Amino acid sequence: MSERPPAHIARLIPRLELTGTERILELGAAPGVAVAEIGPLLSGDGHVTALDRSATGVRRIRERNQALVDAGRVTVVEQDLTTLSATPPQRFDLIFASNVNVFWTHPRKANVDALAALLAPGGRLRLFYGYGPDDGAGSGRDTGSLVAATLRACAALTAVTIDGGSATLQVSAEKAD
Repeated sequence: MSERPPAHIARLIPRLELTGTERILELGAAPGVAVAEIGPLLSGDGHVTALDRSATGVRRIRERNQALVDAGRVTVVEQDLTTLSATPPQRFDLIFASNVNVFWTHPRKANVDALAALLAPGGRLRLFYGYGPDDGAGSGRDTGSLVAATLRACAALTAVTIDGGSATLQVSAEKAD
């Protein structure tokens, strides 16, 4: 980590409440800054799968995190989250995204049922929005309520919460055990 991460990434890392052994899926992971911050925190079976729909984004994630990829801590996948299969090859303890707007702009395309299927029992989904105070996150819409409604529409997700008490909006859900 030769450079400091942007403030919004630095703020969300502690809010992921990592133990270091989680299997993690980051949605919209380009340019790989969050992966670069999380990778060194991993131990044991800890692993990050970085998903991005853009070939350029995937290349940037790999370039930034090549040592973590080579060490087997990070897998980079080029795929749009709207096309994820509901029959996952693996399950994740944590799925997160920063400023991925499909959850409030096109909720039917957000593929929340497939995301829930990708979560292990007791797994956590964390969605973060905003770059800092007064950034206009959500362009004046009630982003948190819109995202929460998208998550609540999925029967497999429980404990949907909105935390707008800091510079970064967080919408969270869990998968029942």
